[in-house]
Amino acid sequence: MSRIKALSVVALSGGIALFCLYQLSQLDFQTVLLVRSLHDSFVAQLGTIGNRLGDGLTLVLLCIGLWGIGYLLKNKVWQQAGIDGLVAHALAGLAVQSLKHLIGRPRPRWTHQEAFEYGPSWQGGLDAFPSGHAAASFSVAAVLARYFPEWKGLWYGAALYVGAARVVGGSHFPTDVLGGAVLGFLIGYVWARALKDWQENAVQALSKTLPLMIGGCALFWITFSHPDSGGLTAALFWTGLLLVLAGLGVRWIMAWQGDGNTERTLGANIVIAMGLATTTQTLWVVVVTLLACLAWWLNHQPESRAPRGFLREAALTSALVIVLVTLQGLHGLVP
Repeated sequence: MSRIKALSVVALSGGIALFCLYQLSQLDFQTVLLVRSLHDSFVAQLGTIGNRLGDGLTLVLLCIGLWGIGYLLKNKVWQQAGIDGLVAHALAGLAVQSLKHLIGRPRPRWTHQEAFEYGPSWQGGLDAFPSGHAAASFSVAAVLARYFPEWKGLWYGAALYVGAARVVGGSHFPTDVLGGAVLGFLIGYVWARALKDWQENAVQALSKTLPLMIGGCALFWITFSHPDSGGLTAALFWTGLLLVLAGLGVRWIMAWQGDGNTERTLGANIVIAMGLATTTQTLWVVVVTLLACLAWWLNHQPESRAPRGFLREAALTSALVIVLVTLQGLHGLVP
């Protein structure tokens, strides 16, 4: 990748990250109020499980276990996955603790108004941003996704669950979790690859965090807001739905023809992403998604890949149906 393209991707990704954190920060206090109103034992239990799953000791034992199994089976991949997981976890911990005490943001239980005070502090309770559990979970998940890509849905799903648990449990604001997740992913993604190419890998990792940042922020935003009724709202929804169908249609045709062209695949994915953004009926989501698509296109490196199978396309189609239904159900869910 040329230097100009790389700098463009970094600038776009950084700008989108800052904007998403700003947008999400406007809902931090409302989320705290919502969490405080929940008094359900099942929700509390889900939060407890997530906290334990993302605990440092749990992740360390997981990595040691991977190394141990690899050692017994003489499997170098498992051994290296365990070692890289431990190192990524340690690096994420160092980065998080440095930022926590430098920023000094109060945790939700210390917060009783929307205005927050920031500043360097070693005082307990003033260490909310970024979330250590989220950073550690995503750093290990990024490493495991590198060595066991067929299970990456499981690794990232577990990390997302840990992040959600930290919010539901009242330990962190949404922005704390999002910041920690992005930081952890960047560290794990770069460390699990050749360090001599760390600059190129960092640029790739930045663009790969955009779906997490935009998607997570958009989900919170539409939950606390409801689009105005009218022709424009309906037009946005149906336009987005048609874009999603068009992108899926291209992918199905490529699977039928055995076409593994990565540029066509990227184009189809961009159309689907824009369709999902448009169905949120939120202008800023559409704009930042468009900018993210530009970053993905700039970061794209043509290569030959085997065509996707019909089973994979069917799974993607089913997942998109669930996402579309979920997006519509979340609109204005919280007054």
